[in-house]
Order: sequence, then C-alpha cells, then structure tokens
Amino acid sequence: MNLNQTITVLEALASGCSPTTGAVVAPESVLNERDVIRALQVAIEQLKNERPKDQPGIDIDAAEIESVIQLLSEQQHGATHNKLADFFIAGRTFKNDSLTSHELYGKYKGRYAKDQLQDFFSAWLQDNNYAKQGKKISHKEIEQPWKAIDFFQQALFNHYSVENMERLKQQVSELGLSKSEHLAAYIQKARLHYPRSHEPWKAPEDELLATALLQTNDLNFLSECFQRGPNAIEERGKRLLYEQQPKH
Repeated sequence: MNLNQTITVLEALASGCSPTTGAVVAPESVLNERDVIRALQVAIEQLKNERPKDQPGIDIDAAEIESVIQLLSEQQHGATHNKLADFFIAGRTFKNDSLTSHELYGKYKGRYAKDQLQDFFSAWLQDNNYAKQGKKISHKEIEQPWKAIDFFQQALFNHYSVENMERLKQQVSELGLSKSEHLAAYIQKARLHYPRSHEPWKAPEDELLATALLQTNDLNFLSECFQRGPNAIEERGKRLLYEQQPKH
C-alpha cells in the first residue's frame, strides 16, 4: 500500500465510513468518538506533508499535465491525482472515446508505475495551486487559503441521530441573538428564512459548529440547525477547518 492509498483509507475512516464498501459505521463505533476523529485528521495532514515533493526519474511536461486537466474538466471528470495517473498509463477508469483516443492517453504506460504517478501528481497539483479535483486555486483563495478547503464538496455524510440533532438545535437556540431590534431591512428580510442571519459569530457558536463538522458535512442539515444560510455556514466552516489544521 502506497502513501496515497494509506491517506485514502484514513480519510474514509475519519468520515465514519468503511474504506472498502463505503458503508457508514454504526453510531456507537469508536470511529465516531471525537478524539479518534481528530487524531485521524491530524495523522492525515501529517502524511500529506510527508509526501515526496519530487519523484526521481519522472519527467512529464507541465503543458501535457495542464492539457489533460482541461480535457478531464471538459468531460466532467475531476482531475484528481488518481485520474491523472490512470489517464497517462491507460488505466481502466476511462471508457469515453473522446478521452481514450487522445494523443496523451496511455503515453507513459509501461514507463512509470501507477503509484509513482499518484505521488508525483499529488505533489504537482499542490505545488501548482490546484485543488483536489483539478480546479485551479484563484489568487483570492491563495490570499484566503481556507477557501480552498473542499470539505463540503466531498461525499455527503451525516452521523447525527434525531436525538442529537434536536439537542444541537436546542444548544444553538440557547445562544440567543445579540441584536434583534432596529435591524436593517435586508437583515429583517433574511431572518424571515434564517433567524440567525447576519448574527456575529462568537466563540460558543464556533465551538458548536466545529463539533458538528466532526459528524456531518451536510450544509442543508447544518443550515436548519444553526438557522443560517448554507453559504454562511460553508464560509465559517471552512475557516474553522483551516484554523484547525496543524501548523508547520
């Protein structure tokens, strides 16, 4: 098992799923314990930082890589390090003739091993400011690095029971509002749908959201519990997740 495969397994465990079948583990599983989830997340980040920045002997022109990233994007394929590796060695991932007939398809088959290319492309995407799905990170995202967090774009998961959901709603309700009178018209309108819209984020609510993110990435669910719009939840959640990452 190579480094990228190890990371993939740990990421599945951290999200409370079987790395083999994708099935969600039982709520009482040790994998749903807060400290276990955080430990897995720390281990994942540590392993990602240990990935080699260069793969000796691998020589693939940047123009070729960028060309394939654009091609995969046009064909609605996320240009992950796995798919880039599969494309260049003619793996079994692709069936579309517009991909398999491309001049670069399978160009390095027999020259490089798949695990070599996975490590190479993983480092290349990161070094060239690409997100996990091959999306170029904008200058704004570089200046505000939390915007590149793709937690809410990953496979949807939610380990909350009905009982725990109601408890979370109650905890949010008990926070109250810092201001509920003499509000601007646009805030009044927004609060018809989301009662906590434009409420300043404070430490107790941040803590509740950070804890909730250990159990779900369902923006609609979080919006219902926190009574804020999905966009506001996503923006705050990304910042919290970024701030929790190990600093080096």
